[in-house]
Amino acid sequence: MIPVIFSKREKYIFIITVVFIASAFLYNFIFEPSVKKWLALDSEIEAKKAEIENNAGLITRKDSIRREYDRYAGPDKNISAVLSDMESSAHSFGIKTSNIKPGKEAENGLYKEYGIELQIEGEMPDIIKFLSEVVKLPTLAALKRFDFKLISQNPPIFKGTVILSKIITTP
Repeated sequence: MIPVIFSKREKYIFIITVVFIASAFLYNFIFEPSVKKWLALDSEIEAKKAEIENNAGLITRKDSIRREYDRYAGPDKNISAVLSDMESSAHSFGIKTSNIKPGKEAENGLYKEYGIELQIEGEMPDIIKFLSEVVKLPTLAALKRFDFKLISQNPPIFKGTVILSKIITTP
């Protein structure tokens, strides 16, 4: 190997270059990833704190939330009351109901899901108003299936079957 002899100026430039490369290496591969990881963990901690505060607020309001829930889902403990309400609602919209019957009952822990089958007859705008009213609170029924056919042209009268699902809380 040939010995390399540097002048004083070249030694300073070499040392400055080595220090610059070492500091760039430390910054890019150690310092910056560490800071990014730290900031990501810090933001995750803040998000978890906010979630905990939100959940703590929900826990303190547990009783009022339960009362509100029971107000919408609780009063309809008897399925016959639900069927009667649907029938009166249908008549208020000018829809004829020829057959309202409860369907299958499925229990799922905190609630029971009742199927309700309706055979209705009326004009389509009235049917749409009735169905949109049924799926709103406090009835809160879900439309599972509907099947209509035109039975009269003038005025356009439709007749068909609607299957709804109603959730009722269990005590």
